[in-house]
Amino acid sequence: MGCDIAAVLAAAGWEVHCQETASHMRISLPARFRAAAAPLRAAKSAAKHFHVHETLDTIPWRRIALVIEAAPEQLALKQGVFARIEALAPRTAILTTNTSSLRLADVMRKVKHKDRVAIVHWATPANISPLIEVVRGARTSPATIRRINQWMRALGKIVVNLNRDVPGMIVNRAQHAMMRECFSLVDKGICSLEDIDRAVRYGFGFRYVVCGPVRQRDLNGLVINHRAATQIYPTLNNSRVPPRALAKRVRAGDVGVTVGRGFYRWDKQTLGPWLQRYEATLATLLRLMRETIDGEKTPSPARR
Repeated sequence: MGCDIAAVLAAAGWEVHCQETASHMRISLPARFRAAAAPLRAAKSAAKHFHVHETLDTIPWRRIALVIEAAPEQLALKQGVFARIEALAPRTAILTTNTSSLRLADVMRKVKHKDRVAIVHWATPANISPLIEVVRGARTSPATIRRINQWMRALGKIVVNLNRDVPGMIVNRAQHAMMRECFSLVDKGICSLEDIDRAVRYGFGFRYVVCGPVRQRDLNGLVINHRAATQIYPTLNNSRVPPRALAKRVRAGDVGVTVGRGFYRWDKQTLGPWLQRYEATLATLLRLMRETIDGEKTPSPARR
């Protein structure tokens, strides 16, 4: 994901310095960068802005204005990375984490200058997905948030801001609330995994390309939504632990495309072409969104 983020920045003319400790990953990064830059229609010269380092020490820190950490979702690892970065980066550099579930306060606990820290959460695939979630900490300065917002919008991203540091932000909290209920239906034998995918994709999922869930409630009518909520909410799953359908696969090592099996089986020979079609479809949907309804004047939210 870090390479995809780097491609977005380099395509926009930023000088990007990427650190990767694993030698096999460093070797693969130029090819990965080219693949990530292709949907962006980036100039061939964009690759010249992408620099790969084995260690943090060789990065030209005096010229660094923004740090984006995209290490695995392990708190101790991220804390260690930022302890090292703060010792190297100039005081003016803004430090951000791309965490999807950890709290900013925990990731940045050992950072001394907390006025310059924030979560900048990129959605996957980062080179195509337009959304950026920006989270301020208790001591993050308004100037830091303004600068991040300006940079991200200049990259063509759609920015949402969170004023409180909550795990998962908007996107992952909403996704996990939905998936908890979906997996609960499977665990209870009410429907299959395949039917969950079909119901979401062809039920409400395709409408969300055009219209978010709040505006969709207006279109459906709030009376019927209120009545449905009264009937459905008391029956929803509210478990505090991951559902059985997910937990048993993790215990068995069936963790997704990296091992060829998760909820579905993945063939190594067909996975690459499938992912290419997936990303191409996302890029097409994004262009459609921006060329059609996003370009129209839409109603403003009513304030209460």
